[in-house]
Amino acid sequence: MLFLKSLLFIVWNIALGLSIVYTLRWLLFNSKARYFFGKRIPLTPGFIVKYREWLFTKARDILHDYLEQAANPQMSGYLAKWEAKIRDMLMQKTDFVDSWRFVPRKIRETIRLKIVEAFTSIASNLLRKTVPRMAEQLRVEHRIDEFDLQFSSDFFLRYYNQYVHKYLAYFFMGLNLIIGLMNMIFYLIIGG
Repeated sequence: MLFLKSLLFIVWNIALGLSIVYTLRWLLFNSKARYFFGKRIPLTPGFIVKYREWLFTKARDILHDYLEQAANPQMSGYLAKWEAKIRDMLMQKTDFVDSWRFVPRKIRETIRLKIVEAFTSIASNLLRKTVPRMAEQLRVEHRIDEFDLQFSSDFFLRYYNQYVHKYLAYFFMGLNLIIGLMNMIFYLIIGG
């Protein structure tokens, strides 16, 4: 009878290991918010589901924000800051013009400003015209939507089940079998 009771350690340890594996899958891939006595369980919906939606929403927001800033040069956003940084960097890099001794100061300043304006306008055209045109030609917004449909939470769940869940369950079953055997031996030593 003592030996039969000790066998329960193996069963309980394997059940505990498998419950950990299934709880992990539930916390990652639970598709909707769950409630317990009217209170929302904090880790629902699952991590993959919640942050996959957040990622694609954020990608769309970044694209629309960039296109809006590119269309409005008067808007003070990160594009205007990038252009200001480029202008400041060019002003620093063109200080070699001041070392020209035999050129009058007014002409040196004009040359320096023309160099800075030329490269700043190239950078501005690249950021405000070329990149949005490329985004339109490459249909970036449609590709984001395609990736959103292609990489659904079912896609991740299928690969998780195929490559991670099965092996994680085997690992925990084996580990908890060993722990259960050790517990059974300790119980038989102490109980016997």
